[in-house]
Amino acid sequence: MADLIRSHDWSTTLGPPDAWPAALKAALSICLSSSFPTAIYWGPDLILIYNDAWAPIPGERHPWALGRPASEVWFDIWEVVGPQFEQVQQTGQGVSRFDELLPMLRNGVVEETYWNYSFTAIRDESDRIVGVFNQGNETTAAVIARRKAQEENARLGRMFAEAPAAIAITEGKDHVFTLANPAYLDLIGRDEVLQRTVAETLPELVGQGFIELLDQVFETGKPHIGRAVPIRLAREGTAPELRYVDFVYQPISNAEGGSRGIFVQATDVTDATTALVALRESEQRFEAIVNSIDQMIWSTTADGYHDYFNERWYEFTGVPRGSTDGADWANVFHPEDQPRTWDTWRKSLETGAPYEVEYRLRHHTGAYRWVIGRAQCVRDDDGDITRWYGTCTDIHDLKVAEEARQLLLKELNHRVKNLFAVTSGMVSMTARNSATVAGMATSLQGRLQALAKAHELVQPVISNDTTSREALHLAALLQELISPHIDPASDRVSMAGPDILVGPKASASLALIFHELATNASKYGAFREPDGRLDVRWAEDGAELRVSWVEDLGHAAMKAPNSEGFGSKLARMSATHQLGGSIAFDWQPTGLTIALILSAAHLEQ
Repeated sequence: MADLIRSHDWSTTLGPPDAWPAALKAALSICLSSSFPTAIYWGPDLILIYNDAWAPIPGERHPWALGRPASEVWFDIWEVVGPQFEQVQQTGQGVSRFDELLPMLRNGVVEETYWNYSFTAIRDESDRIVGVFNQGNETTAAVIARRKAQEENARLGRMFAEAPAAIAITEGKDHVFTLANPAYLDLIGRDEVLQRTVAETLPELVGQGFIELLDQVFETGKPHIGRAVPIRLAREGTAPELRYVDFVYQPISNAEGGSRGIFVQATDVTDATTALVALRESEQRFEAIVNSIDQMIWSTTADGYHDYFNERWYEFTGVPRGSTDGADWANVFHPEDQPRTWDTWRKSLETGAPYEVEYRLRHHTGAYRWVIGRAQCVRDDDGDITRWYGTCTDIHDLKVAEEARQLLLKELNHRVKNLFAVTSGMVSMTARNSATVAGMATSLQGRLQALAKAHELVQPVISNDTTSREALHLAALLQELISPHIDPASDRVSMAGPDILVGPKASASLALIFHELATNASKYGAFREPDGRLDVRWAEDGAELRVSWVEDLGHAAMKAPNSEGFGSKLARMSATHQLGGSIAFDWQPTGLTIALILSAAHLEQ
C-alpha cells in the first residue's frame, strides 16, 4: 500500500504527498506501520487511505477505493456509517461499534456483513479536526456462527421442552441443575430446580444410590444406564412413592477432556414395569397351576403350530425340551395311530370343532400308553381363531381295565355256554353207562362236583387273584381238570411225566389251559366218543417244560375248525403271556395233537 500511495495521483484531492500536513503524515505513518486493519479518512470529503491489512475489507473495490471520498466508496452502507463520520467530525467524539450490521454489495449481491470498528478524530497542531482514524475487522463469520449456535440451542431447547422423556443437565461435581425440561419437572414433581444441586432439590434421593452414581459418572467419565430402577420420589409434597424409571447418566466433557457436567435422561416406566411384574406373577401362577395337575397341557397357534407344553408332557414322554414343537409332536405317537390322529386334528383346525381323539403315546420308559387328547380353540372379537389349548390325559390303566372287563364278559359267556354243553354231555354219558336212576344220579352228582372243583381252579386267573393259591403238582392238577369229563383212572386216559411242582400263579394259568382242552375234548374230541382216548405226557428240556396232549377219537373222524375259538385264544394268551411259552394245535382226521412249551422259570411263580 505504501507503493500504491506513492504512485497514486493526488493532484485533484490531497495534493503531492511531500506537501501533506504533518498531522496527515503522522497518522499515515501509524497506519502503514500497523498490522491491524487501519484506514484514514482525510479532509472534509473524507478521502480514503489504508494499509495492507485493511485492503481486503473493500473487496473488489480495492485498489479503486484509494484516494476516493468515503461516501463514494461506501455508497451501499453510507446510511449507517455517514452519520457516524459526521458525529466524529462535528463533535470530536469517537465512535465504536461491535458486530455492526453493514449490508454490503459484494459481487453484485447485497450481503449481510458484521463488523467491529472504531472512528477516532485526527487533530492538527491547532486542535482542529482534520480527519478520521479508522480501525476494524469483519466479524460476519463469528456472528453467523453465534447466531446458528443460538438457533441450534433454541432448537435443542424446544426439542428438550417438547421431548416426552425427562431431560436435565447438571454442571460441576456438586451436580447443579442448569437445564430441566417440563417432562423432567413433571417426573420429579418440582418447578424450582435451576441453579440448585440435585441433593438440595431432591433430598429423598440421598441414600438411594443416585447421588453416588452421579459422582461416579462425573469422576470416571463413563456413562451409566439403568433399566426399570426403583426410585422413591416425594412428588408435589406428598410422601415418597415408589416409581420405576429407565435413565441415562451421560458425562459432558470440557475442553480439557474432563467432566463438565452430566446429561440426564429419564423415562417413567412404572406402569409398564407394574404390568410386567403382574404378567410375570400371572405366568408363574399359570405355570404353577398347569404343572400341579396330572394332565399334559399344550398350546398351539391358530395354524396348529405347537409352541407350549407343560412339565407333565416332558416328564411323561422324556423328550428334550423343544423337540416336539411345531409338527414334531406327532413323533411320539404310535405309528398306527398317527394317520387317524392327524386327520382328526386337521378337521378341527379347518372347522374350529373341538378336538378329541384316543391314541397311544410313547412313555419315557419306551412303552406306549393310551391317552385321550382334547382341545378347544379361542376366538377373537371377529370370530377368528387365535389359539388352541389342549390336554392329554393318561387313560392307559382305564383302557386296560376296560379291555379286561370286556374279556371277562366274553369269558363269562364262554364259561356259561361250556357249562351247559358239558353238563348236557355228562347227562348223556352217565345215562348210557348207568343201570338205574339212582346210580345215574350218584354218578352225575360226582361229575358235577368235579366240574365245580375244576372251576375253582380256573377262577383265580379269571379274577386276577392268585394270592390265596398254593403250589400244585402237575399230575394232580391234570386229574382235577379231567375228572369232570371222564375218570382219569380209566383205561381211556393215560398220563406220564416227572413230578413237577407248579407255583400259585402258574397253576392258575395252567388250569385255564387244561380246562379249555378238557372241555373241548368233551364237546368235540376224545371224551365225546365212546372209544376215544387221551394221552398226556410231559418232560423237562433244559429251561423248558414240554407237554404233549394227544386225543385219539377211535373210529370217528375229526374235522379241523375254520377259525380259532375264544377258548383256544384264551389258552394261547395264557401260554404266551403268563407262562412265557407257546401252544400249537395239529388237527388230524383221527384226532388232535397239542404241543405245549412252557418256561420253567414261569412255572415256579
